[in-house]
Amino acid sequence: LDGVRMFFSTGLVRVVLLGVLVGVGAFLLVRTDILLGLLSLSFVPFVAWRSSVTQLALRSTWLMLQDRLSVLSRVMDENLGGIRVVRAFAAQAHELKKFDRAKEAALELAKRRVDIRVGNTSAMNLSFFAAMALVLWFGGEKVIAGEISVGTLAQFLTFMTILQMPVRQLGLMVNSFARASTCGTRLFALLDLDLDIKDAPGAKDLVITEGVLRFENVGFRYAGASSTAALSDISFEAKAGETIGIVGPPGSGKSTIAHLVPRFYDVSSGRITIDGQDIARVTLQSLRKAVGVVQQDAFLFTTSIENNIAYGNPWAREQRIERAAESAQLHNYIIGLPAGYTTVVGERGASLSGGQRQRLAIARSLMLRPSVLIFDDSTAAIDAGTEQRIRTAMRRFAKDRVTLIISHRLSSLMHSDQILFVENGRIVERGTHAELLAAGGRYRALYDLQLRPEDERRARNEGA
Repeated sequence: LDGVRMFFSTGLVRVVLLGVLVGVGAFLLVRTDILLGLLSLSFVPFVAWRSSVTQLALRSTWLMLQDRLSVLSRVMDENLGGIRVVRAFAAQAHELKKFDRAKEAALELAKRRVDIRVGNTSAMNLSFFAAMALVLWFGGEKVIAGEISVGTLAQFLTFMTILQMPVRQLGLMVNSFARASTCGTRLFALLDLDLDIKDAPGAKDLVITEGVLRFENVGFRYAGASSTAALSDISFEAKAGETIGIVGPPGSGKSTIAHLVPRFYDVSSGRITIDGQDIARVTLQSLRKAVGVVQQDAFLFTTSIENNIAYGNPWAREQRIERAAESAQLHNYIIGLPAGYTTVVGERGASLSGGQRQRLAIARSLMLRPSVLIFDDSTAAIDAGTEQRIRTAMRRFAKDRVTLIISHRLSSLMHSDQILFVENGRIVERGTHAELLAAGGRYRALYDLQLRPEDERRARNEGA
């Protein structure tokens, strides 16, 4: 954007100025004396040729430079974002070498660009001074012969002197044009990018009536993935007020289910409906207003806590923001800060702990009052006591909406109306907590691993 803006603000003005000077000046000088006029403009064809060559060279190297600067920025971003990891593994020397390699690659190409621009600018200036020397030589002879006056010769030399500065700026103009051309190509390539997920032709807004979410034989495969499907034959139904728990080993497809509901991806087979409406046939805006997703990795903006909570509804009243924070068990912490809700969190919420970031993300989703609320392992960094208080506060909020809870911890979802155990992309067990325990399957094995030792230890303590 900056390259395109600079061309229109400075480069284009210089191009117009030089075009007017050369055009008007050529007409006046050739009309006065055709020989001296042509000599005065003899440098123009050479300059035009060298400008074209330079523009092509600078454009190709600018593309390469942008790629190398992107690598350099990525290295810097990784090192600054992961500085604790770098220090923990004493990897400063390794990361500095990696930065130096990226820096030298970009610097070498930047120097080459300078050499191209300076070399061609010098050649263009040389042609200009050569043309001026020819005007002096032949013009002096005409003055001696009495064919023209000294004033006429001075007119030619004055015009060439006026042209001197624009000609000196030709290198900058060519560089500006090359940069704008390259940046414009990258910009329009981005703007013309065809999105994989977009509204279907004739899509209508989602209309919520009863708030029933239904998966009908849903299958999904990630693009470029192996022959193994991420999800296969997933079917379940959740009505308003019901809570569905989803548990299973890592990589079993739990988060994929969460990402399909707001159409972060489109299903490969089957369909997902809300109140009988296929989500692939409704507008994305209406769908994502109706579906709230709280993810484990909570992204926060570098702004105030209040603005982060009200991100989905910037005009929300202060009382509503506070109620959302109270439900997420974050209000007491916020009012204890010197600036309260106007406290600015650091980049990506660096000034907050992991649990505080997750609670703020929960409050942000509660602000939208979605018909379907999905917690994708969003309490992993929250202690058990705080999680219990959040769950108690959420019971009132969840009365008229579907709630999906995805978690590795059974304590987070054992209160659900229905629990789905997902393995290898399939639902292998389903039922209530008591039913799954009685079945003695995978869920029971996970329960015995996670909670039974704790229950036995608590029983021994109570007996003592």
